[in-house]
Amino acid sequence: MRKTTVALALAGLMAGSAAVAQKIEFNGRGIVALSDGDMAASAFIDGKLMKEQGVRDALSVYTFPLKRGMEVGNSLVSNSALSGNKGVVLANDGRTAFVIETRGMTADSVASVKNPGTDLPAGSAMFIVDLGNPTKPAAKKFSVGKNPMAVDMLQNQLLVTTEEAGKELRLLEIGAGGLPTRNVVVALNLTGGIRATDVTWHPGGEFIALTLEENKEVVLYKANRNPQGKIATFLPFGKPLKVGDKPGAGMFTPDGNFYVIADLKDGKANGDVFVVKFTTEGDAATAEHKIVSQATVGAAAEGFAMNPDGTMLVVANKKTTHQPWENTDFTPKSSLSLLSLAKDGKLVNVAETELDGLMPESVCFDKTGDNVAVAVYEYFDFGRRNGGIEFFKVNKTTPALTKQLGKINAPRGCHALRLMN
Repeated sequence: MRKTTVALALAGLMAGSAAVAQKIEFNGRGIVALSDGDMAASAFIDGKLMKEQGVRDALSVYTFPLKRGMEVGNSLVSNSALSGNKGVVLANDGRTAFVIETRGMTADSVASVKNPGTDLPAGSAMFIVDLGNPTKPAAKKFSVGKNPMAVDMLQNQLLVTTEEAGKELRLLEIGAGGLPTRNVVVALNLTGGIRATDVTWHPGGEFIALTLEENKEVVLYKANRNPQGKIATFLPFGKPLKVGDKPGAGMFTPDGNFYVIADLKDGKANGDVFVVKFTTEGDAATAEHKIVSQATVGAAAEGFAMNPDGTMLVVANKKTTHQPWENTDFTPKSSLSLLSLAKDGKLVNVAETELDGLMPESVCFDKTGDNVAVAVYEYFDFGRRNGGIEFFKVNKTTPALTKQLGKINAPRGCHALRLMN
């Protein structure tokens, strides 16, 4: 009897060990992650940075399959969680990353600021990071204007929005080695403190969508080309469309038929995700845009990702994980929402999954759409502060997200992820 009990115990232990030893499933060459080393998640509320001596902003490269003792590529690249989910973009070949410096880094001696959104050092740069050797990413610095807010790329054309008056939008044509060969500044004529906080290319390359957070609007612009066929500027196409209370970063479906954008609201109430139908035919003066669908998700919804065929979304809900820990409304757990997106634009929240982490701001599907990675800014634990990347399996038949065993231990402030195909 005793031998049987021991044998069963050993078998159970071995089965458990085998399960723990399973590799993280994620289809792609790797993940590029940004980490903001300047402040704790709760600094968004109370301004207390809680900096750690020697911790700096970083770009990290994790290659797959993941292995114990693997060499992680790290580069000192100034970046900020204030850019939300649009602080980095990768070239099509995955060999170059473009990172914007929404705010500059602070010294270790700086303990607090009144308002991180206005009082952190101004940013001005875009870093062009060579990923040819993923274990040794090398960065070059390029000036793009005051406090760049968002970056997006289509083929070799890069767009950056900034807070610089008269230079709110910049188009860069990227040549060999990731270096700009053409630099076009576009004045959007924004006044009264209105900012272009996000920019997104339409897949066709003739339109872009801009978020005007303070106006609670998204605006469609059309490219205006010179006689040589090059884009000279962008002009509004149709009237601005009101979307929620605090619209953030957006994304077009792969076929360009719809535009999806999340509403952060006040950071406490449940958020919404909207599906917009832009009119891209006819005359700019008469073009009408409309919201065709929306779905409610968790509180403080901001970062989201769309699977490769445009049929599913995963939204990261921060809830109140970014509150100071002593506050009564602080919660140590956030969540993920899985949504289905139909061909007619109907959006449905089909599943909710708890996430053990604070302030998730970015989600990244793998190249097959079978798995997602989620950036965790930090965890509800004590001692040295760390962030992380969690992984979930996507069940498409019976819509659900299943947490995978194992995660990546990342620097504190992990806030943006991009897939290396």
